[in-house]
Amino acid sequence: MRGVGWMERFDGGKTTPVVGDSAKTSKPTVPPMVSFVAPSGTGKTTLLEGVIKTLTARGHRIGAAKHDAHRIELDTKGKDSWRLREAGAAGTALVGKDQLAFFSEDGPVPDLAQLAALLFADVDLILVEGFRSAGLPTVLVERPDHTDGSWQPPDPASVVAAVGPDETDRVADLLERLYLGI
Repeated sequence: MRGVGWMERFDGGKTTPVVGDSAKTSKPTVPPMVSFVAPSGTGKTTLLEGVIKTLTARGHRIGAAKHDAHRIELDTKGKDSWRLREAGAAGTALVGKDQLAFFSEDGPVPDLAQLAALLFADVDLILVEGFRSAGLPTVLVERPDHTDGSWQPPDPASVVAAVGPDETDRVADLLERLYLGI
């Protein structure tokens, strides 16, 4: 499936993607996904930036997804795409030469596996920030001087590593070993 455009893979949500070997099923294969979690301000994004740069320099294609618990507003009030949404379009795509944005307020957002199959089938590994309850293998980012008593940690059984925000090479090595066959 590598190299196939995302529109060619889209089937309107009629199938549920699975992680694993697609030769045994007609469902699209989802690359491995690993979640990075920590309280806000701990250094997740900084660590992910470094890991993505390192793995990309080593020849891997990396996808990234960020969970946002707040309402995301990427569109600009008064612009054409915003006006089409306001007119009642169930979905609006904003398409440029090298960029794509899709806006939909029509029902729930597809789950992470469905989005991954749709958007990331041509990558080797998907690194996600957040999605603590998705049941993914998890890297817990810790910083001793930063605590948040209201933050709920992930299920300990899902944690594959607990690291500091500056352990880029250690995390990249671990991800290669566990998920990239190196």
